[in-house]
Amino acid sequence: MRNLVLCVVVAGALAGGGLWGWRALSASPEKAIRQRLGELARTASYGPKEGGVARMLDCDKLAGFFAEDVEVKLEVGNVFENLSGRENVREAAMSARMAVGSLKVEFHDMNIAVGADRQSAEVDLTATGKIPGEQDLEVCELKFLLKQIGGQWMIRRVETVRTLR
Repeated sequence: MRNLVLCVVVAGALAGGGLWGWRALSASPEKAIRQRLGELARTASYGPKEGGVARMLDCDKLAGFFAEDVEVKLEVGNVFENLSGRENVREAAMSARMAVGSLKVEFHDMNIAVGADRQSAEVDLTATGKIPGEQDLEVCELKFLLKQIGGQWMIRRVETVRTLR
């Protein structure tokens, strides 16, 4: 009987320790989203010496951040983009890389609101884009809607937020 009690106590302690360890090591949705969008910004950035194959692979990787049915509505400077679908995002990325020799993208001031279902989220952030050799830094406010699909946070919609100037 004493061995049985000891086994139950040890099993309970191991289960509790395992649960605590899993919770401590697993990322919160906010942390996972912040990491995912940081990776998106790094993937969207590219240098002047990017070869054709690397350019194509990076555009494929970039498109992988978006859901199949993504909606993109951007207004940056005098450029307006309305895109539907992951393939159109990939093609737009490829066109941008052909038109602009290099680009450095960064996301700042992320405000993340995870839905009650813990499967969706809304993120407001400031995006900056720097083209080497140009004086001006492009800055815009963006709103992302994300959904967890297949264990990954995927972008379902992104749009420019109009701000007062």
